[in-house]
Amino acid sequence: MSYSLVLFDDSGRVVYKYNNKISPFNELVSNIVNETYTELDSRFFTFSGHHKKFYCYKKEDIYGGLYFDVITTIDNERIRRTLLSVLKTYEHLEDDSKGISDKTKKMIDLQFEQLMKYNTGKDDTSKAEYNSEDAKKEQGPDAQKKSSAASNKSKAQKTVKKKMRRWNNGEVVDDNADASELDFSKEEELKANGSNRDIDFDQNAFERENDLVLVEELKNALDDDDEDSEDESTSNSGTFRRGFFNKVMSYFGGEVDLNTLSKQFHDQLIAKNISAGTSKTILDRIQSQFGKKKTVSLEAFKSALQVELTKILSPNVSTDLLFEIKSKSQKGKPYVISVVGVNGVGKSTNLAKLAFWLLQNNLNVLICACDTFRSGAVEQLKIHANNLSALNKSSASTSKINIFEKGYGGGNHVVATAKSAIEHAENEGYNVVLIDTAGRTHSNAKLMAPLKKFGDAANPDKIIMVGEALVGSDSVEQAINFNNAFGTKRNLDFFIISKVDTVGDMVGTMINMVMATNVPILFIGTGQTYTDIKRLSVKSVVDMLLK
Repeated sequence: MSYSLVLFDDSGRVVYKYNNKISPFNELVSNIVNETYTELDSRFFTFSGHHKKFYCYKKEDIYGGLYFDVITTIDNERIRRTLLSVLKTYEHLEDDSKGISDKTKKMIDLQFEQLMKYNTGKDDTSKAEYNSEDAKKEQGPDAQKKSSAASNKSKAQKTVKKKMRRWNNGEVVDDNADASELDFSKEEELKANGSNRDIDFDQNAFERENDLVLVEELKNALDDDDEDSEDESTSNSGTFRRGFFNKVMSYFGGEVDLNTLSKQFHDQLIAKNISAGTSKTILDRIQSQFGKKKTVSLEAFKSALQVELTKILSPNVSTDLLFEIKSKSQKGKPYVISVVGVNGVGKSTNLAKLAFWLLQNNLNVLICACDTFRSGAVEQLKIHANNLSALNKSSASTSKINIFEKGYGGGNHVVATAKSAIEHAENEGYNVVLIDTAGRTHSNAKLMAPLKKFGDAANPDKIIMVGEALVGSDSVEQAINFNNAFGTKRNLDFFIISKVDTVGDMVGTMINMVMATNVPILFIGTGQTYTDIKRLSVKSVVDMLLK
């Protein structure tokens, strides 16, 4: 694994380096100069490039920067604390006359190494085991034979049953505790398959229009956050990275070079998680609208960009979907919706949110468990089904919800389960079948191939892809690959963008996915509860992209 840490000042002079692998930091400096990075707070930012993840923190006139391979997983807050601690160590122990001392370097080295261990999983135990194996190799064949004989003798002895121990403050206080306390296998079925905690939901989470229950717009969910954002931006007026509009405010009242303005907006859109290619396509369209003009006012350019972004995001289809479902239900046929996506984006959770919304519209919902690969996937859906059933009974809805599952199995088992669920739904009077599917890596053709077979066999009325707002520019490839996975006769019908509440105003993933596929956004996921699902407010999203 490749990683390094440097400290440098405003002039670019390196005052500390962890190792000699510092050439990648040229890209860090370039991003600082061009301000093409994602700001995590007023002094802390990040970006990715050339299969590496970069982080930087500025304290007064010293920058602390580090990078590691993109496959590394360390949370941002831990990195921020480490960089701040490193900078404080340097600040307190540096000696300008002699440069950085060995003592300071060792302390900084230690802090950085501790950070990297959180990803590599190194600890004293694994190191001891590794050294033990090396020692055996170095001892020679005679020593290894003795060791092997001792090991076999030990295995021949009667195995001692493990005891349950109770611990307090790192000490064993009871080594004869009753282990049966940890056995929950005999709990009642409801507790085993569902949640036995009290659950509730926000009664005002949905809007009512005639006989339809509609999901609240994203704008309403952001109203409270806007005030916080204003306060934060005011308090951070002297922040590390100046906002985009601070750089161009001087252009108001006059005209600006079109290429310069386009470049500034290009950087702005990239900072909001829009991919470079998508941003270029959008801005090329804007420039073409001005024909042969070489200068244009900021106000005119921004207005044209607002119109273009609004045009991209405009389709609002949740009401149409309800009418389609009700129309098919009148014919005695269940409406089939399949949910797909990569691993870990929240497919099952957003499927449950979708189910709750349908229940509020008095539609009978059958959840079909077709994620027969991931351990615990079926049990997770059972928990959702039980929770939703309990919530539904406490509301004014007269609808019902249940789960259809046939355990775990391979590709043919998935197809058979889906077909059986649809047949069961038709016989038992369910209006909607929601089919959960296994998460799969979009770049792995072998894993993506079964989607076509599944789509042909189940023939869902709608296919929804759950995409993650956090993913950034990779969302383009994800959307295209899933859109093409069902063959030439089928495509994705909608997106649900999850975890929008975690990205602030960096909502560019929506633009990436819609532009790459021409597939509209159905809903936005904004939290963990069943009502944390919103309709897209195009104006709010466009405002966030341009502020």
